[in-house]
Amino acid sequence: MAAARLLAAALSAIITATSAIAQSPTLTITGTTSSRTFTQQDLLAHPAIRSITVTDPVYRRPMTYRAIPLPELLKGTGIGADDYLQARAIDNFSVSIPGSLATATSTQIEGFLAVETPAAPWPSIPGKPDRVSAGPFYIVWRLVPPARVSSEYWAYRLAALAVTDSPLKRWPGLAVGADVPAGDPIRIGLDRFVALCMACHRFNGAGEGEQGPDLGRPMNVTQYFQIPALKKLIRDPASVRRWPEQKMPGFDRAALSDSDLDAIVDWLAYKAKQKR
Repeated sequence: MAAARLLAAALSAIITATSAIAQSPTLTITGTTSSRTFTQQDLLAHPAIRSITVTDPVYRRPMTYRAIPLPELLKGTGIGADDYLQARAIDNFSVSIPGSLATATSTQIEGFLAVETPAAPWPSIPGKPDRVSAGPFYIVWRLVPPARVSSEYWAYRLAALAVTDSPLKRWPGLAVGADVPAGDPIRIGLDRFVALCMACHRFNGAGEGEQGPDLGRPMNVTQYFQIPALKKLIRDPASVRRWPEQKMPGFDRAALSDSDLDAIVDWLAYKAKQKR
């Protein structure tokens, strides 16, 4: 009888463990030729995982994570410096991160995939009404000032990563004409639009953003906003208008300098003239 009880207990433990693995969150990583899905346990057992501490703009304080360096995680995916890494969240929010940044091994900028530990879950994200954490998977950055990355590249609640072409290859209509000189604010504005705005907004149908309106259709946003009001809306949306389920964050000067804000508006206005 004692042996039977021990066998039953062992079978119960195996079933519980199997069930926990089956229900474990997963992350799918798609490279140029193949795709693979990892469980949370797989990633926590990754040989390159380590503890890191970062100054986290999402949690607004220093945070310590178990994390895998992105270059290690992306080995075998075929990602190149001209490619992008599409990070897609559980709610289908997505952002494109330059491959040159995702695979960087600089002492100034290091990207990591943070993996939430079930026994020590992360806290809720400040200001989120549904009180969710950034888990189970979260791209974080260890930065040595003055190095910076777009605030949108701190991509949390991830479900998938995929190697893609650059946004300009995928949506050529975003590009500016060859007559626009290198270093012109319009070109800088395009770069900043891709980095900061395309995660939420499409432009003339280009992009995958679903959180906010298309900024080019049916009218370009510079055609129905006074420019000072548009800049104030980007800087602090709630200071211009409020609407139910407002999601758009503000961009302070640490995330978006005044010159970069001007450049984004210059690019939008340039595209409005092109359309006319």
